[in-house]
Amino acid sequence: MYGRILYAGGRKTGYAQSMAMSKLQEIEKAIELLPLADQLRLYCDIPHLIGRDREDLEWQRLAIEEFFKDDSPDDAVYDSI
Repeated sequence: MYGRILYAGGRKTGYAQSMAMSKLQEIEKAIELLPLADQLRLYCDIPHLIGRDREDLEWQRLAIEEFFKDDSPDDAVYDSI
């Protein structure tokens, strides 16, 4: 089982999720330690590296920001669901 990724319903489970989080934390730490010029280059290259269009990612970011800005009192009824 070591080194294998197990999925349940399309989601990583247990060991696999733990390993993915550990790897993500390693990557984040490595990025923090990079010189600013390399961080900026990586920032520009990330869309290509993950197979996404830079403009699509920017639109997604803007949409998410706007979604969380709209916290109407009328929506409180959904908070308990």
